Amino acid sequence: MGGIALAADAQQQIFDLFTNIAGALSDDDPAMFIEALDPGMPHLQDFRRDLLALTDLAAITNSIEVLSDTGDETHRAEELDWFLEIVGKTDPHPVERRREVVKFRLERKGKKWKIVSIDPLHFFAPPTEPRP
Repeated sequence: MGGIALAADAQQQIFDLFTNIAGALSDDDPAMFIEALDPGMPHLQDFRRDLLALTDLAAITNSIEVLSDTGDETHRAEELDWFLEIVGKTDPHPVERRREVVKFRLERKGKKWKIVSIDPLHFFAPPTEPRP
C-alpha cells in the first residue's frame, strides 16, 4: 500500500509541476520551466535558448491535459496534450497556434523532480516567420 501512495504522491507532484510551468509561461516567466530541467538533459542549451527567445518575442497562452502518466516514485514518463497560442508582443494578433502531444521523462533528484527529456523540443521554439 505504501508504494501506491508514493506513486500517487509522485503523480500529483508531476501534475502540479506542469500546471505551475504552464501558468508561469502564460505569465511570461520561463524561469520555472528552466529550473525544472535536469542539467544533463540532451540539447539543454538549445532548448533554453529557444524557450527564452519564444517568451521574449511572444505572449503565450497555454493549456495542458495529461494523456498518460506512468512510472514510480523516482522515474516518470508523461504525455501531455499541450496547446500553445503564441501572440507577438508587438502585434496583438495570434502568430501561431500549436497543439501537440509532448513527451517528458522525469527523474526525482533529491526532493525535486527534474525533466530529463522533452520530445519534441521544437514545440517550445520561437515561431519561424516567413520572410517577404
